[in-house]
Amino acid sequence: MQISKASLQVFVLTALGYFLAGRLALLLAIPPGYATAIWPSAGIALVVILLHGYRFWPAVALGSFAVNSYGALVWGEGVAAWAASAQLPFIIALGAAVQAVVSVYLLRRFIGYPITLDTSSDVLKFIVLVCGGGSMLNASVGTAALWQAGALAAGNIPYNWFTWWVGDGLGVMLVAPLIFVYRAQPRGIWRSRNRVLPWVQLLASVVIVLLYVFASRWELARQETAFERHAGQLYQRSDAVLNSYFESLYAAQAFFVSSSEVTPEDFRRFVQGALQRNPGFQGIAWNRVIAHSERGELERLMSQELGEPVVFTEVDRNGTRMRASRRESYVVIRYIQPLSNNRRAYGYDISSNPIARNALMKAATSGEPSATAPIRLIQERGQQLGEVVYFPVIKNGALEGYVAGVFRLGDLMSAALQGESLQGISLRLLSAESKPQLLFAADGRESDGKGEIFRRVWELGFADQTWRLEISGNQQFLVDSRSVMPWGVLATGLLFVGLLGMSLLVLTGAKYHSDESGRELAETVKQLRDAQGQLVEAEKLAALGGMVAGFAHELNTPIGIAITAQSTFKADLERLEAFTELVPDEADKQRRNAILLRMNEAATMVLDNLQRAGNLIGSFKQVSVDQSSEDRRQINLHDYLHDVLLHLSPSYRRAGHEVKFECPRDIYIETVPGGLTQVIVNLMNNALSHAFVAGQQGRITLSVERAEQAVVLRFSDDGRGMADAVRERIFEPFFTTRRGSNAASAGLGLHLVYSIVRQQLDGEIAVSSTPGEGSIFTIRLPLSLEATAPPEKA
Repeated sequence: MQISKASLQVFVLTALGYFLAGRLALLLAIPPGYATAIWPSAGIALVVILLHGYRFWPAVALGSFAVNSYGALVWGEGVAAWAASAQLPFIIALGAAVQAVVSVYLLRRFIGYPITLDTSSDVLKFIVLVCGGGSMLNASVGTAALWQAGALAAGNIPYNWFTWWVGDGLGVMLVAPLIFVYRAQPRGIWRSRNRVLPWVQLLASVVIVLLYVFASRWELARQETAFERHAGQLYQRSDAVLNSYFESLYAAQAFFVSSSEVTPEDFRRFVQGALQRNPGFQGIAWNRVIAHSERGELERLMSQELGEPVVFTEVDRNGTRMRASRRESYVVIRYIQPLSNNRRAYGYDISSNPIARNALMKAATSGEPSATAPIRLIQERGQQLGEVVYFPVIKNGALEGYVAGVFRLGDLMSAALQGESLQGISLRLLSAESKPQLLFAADGRESDGKGEIFRRVWELGFADQTWRLEISGNQQFLVDSRSVMPWGVLATGLLFVGLLGMSLLVLTGAKYHSDESGRELAETVKQLRDAQGQLVEAEKLAALGGMVAGFAHELNTPIGIAITAQSTFKADLERLEAFTELVPDEADKQRRNAILLRMNEAATMVLDNLQRAGNLIGSFKQVSVDQSSEDRRQINLHDYLHDVLLHLSPSYRRAGHEVKFECPRDIYIETVPGGLTQVIVNLMNNALSHAFVAGQQGRITLSVERAEQAVVLRFSDDGRGMADAVRERIFEPFFTTRRGSNAASAGLGLHLVYSIVRQQLDGEIAVSSTPGEGSIFTIRLPLSLEATAPPEKA
């Protein structure tokens, strides 16, 4: 199967991205370091599988293997060692790949793709099923693998699992939507989120991670302080116990120095209390320096005291006990208590042992206690190391012997640590040599606990030696001393980020749909406004058409009269011409004068009616120009309104209505005449269409009066009036009381009146009406429009 270049790039980038993101995330890991507060790689894995298909799961596995095996693989020790070191990263890598595949399946199954995450139910499914449910897989696989490999203490499993689960869940919850913004479909809704969602999510994740890291570091510091305190107590206890043992030995030394003779019973009684108080003693002995000449006598005395044969003994190189060889002097264990545990040492010549002899010489030379190097005691039946401390007893300048403290180091330290808790604590006692020798070890961790977290080293003085006491805290110590604070911060952070992410996704989704609806609504409103504008223009044209019809009717009369008069005038001219030819100049002047009189009258009628038609045409032209113009100018209100009503007269006369006009002749007003014309025309058309019942002959009144710096126009009728419900909506666009009838209108006439009065004429309009009594429209207009406020288009 051939792999395309694009697929290879996706594979490489996925593995590399998983590795780099994982390495960065591990910088936030809290000891023991197997889990971190956020694992962005989990989000990267989910997005790659979702967008590019399940076939890229090996890239996820490879990236996970790389990040978990970094620095952990064993090289140069054979295939078996390498395979053993790769087993744990391999299992975790498979868990990461399976988790990504299962999470994508859950997403496609319960949410679907293309994914929008714009509803609370989808976001809740994403958080609970994908982020929460899917992330349980690798947390469980990884934690179990670590425990099985012995890298994780059993007591640390719950915290490690919870941290791992939260880290993967936060990684998916935060990283996946961020990549969706730039890569997921549908692009429209995700592109709309790129200004808010990435930055808020990043800020929230940074804050939560920092809070968790801070809380975890604080918790770790608190645990370290607790460890320091506990380890310090162990050190102080060990040091105090050793000092108490040495005080007993100093007392025994003083006892022998001050006594002229010490019997076995005296010795037993003296050291009995020290042995009872200090159970770490293997024994306390009196080692007497004996010349060879005194050997036989002392052997007989010791045999008599012990009740069995006693000879001086030594140990050969093979560890076999034998009779001591002849030498000038011996250092023999003369007394030792408790005798029951040390009977084998009775009569032993300690100077025969090179290690002991070296300590004896140092003590004799310095006059101070000296300890042997770690040795196997003559009375030892187990595997413990022992040490003996020799206190020289010198009387009158002569060395008489040594008080010796015999210690099995394991018993000594066990006694020193008696009553102290070592849960989660590892303690080691080492010699202070260039190559330290382990003297004692106590491990309070469980058998599966691995790795030290805290470590503290002290020096312990033991006679003329210095021991090194190393105390460390392991994973079990973390488990036993852990508080709920990091858990609480992590759980609270998860809840906060989940709610914030849900809110942001839902709100940004709602905003996107709202914006889309807004754009659709704006387009619809634009179309409606265009339609409204067309209807308004149609309304204006309809009003203008009514005026034209009235004007044609008015113009028809004078022109008809002029035509009739002109016909008569022409006929009379023809008669006059014929009469002039038939009648001599001196003929009947009376008939000629009559013809001339009619001709004069006809000419006068033609002239008058043509002048009337000219005036009509001039006034109509002015009104028409004003109606289509938005220019302001000063007009005589009486004359202007009179002309408007003149052009409207055919309409109301045809219906049999009477129009009364009342206006002072000296009112001048600066306004937009075209707008004023449109207002009067629409009010008249509204009255003729709606004010009167069929067949009713009513009265319409237009009155004008001054009112300070304004004029008040009242347009009233005595028709049927309006109900309150109709009156309250009379100026709304498209409102009509005749919808569905043959005489239905667009419902824009009075809305146009309202708009012109308020916007173009800078005035106010109100309506009052009483059913059965008629309606009154009251318009208040300023005498002069402000120059700084040009009229707006209606």
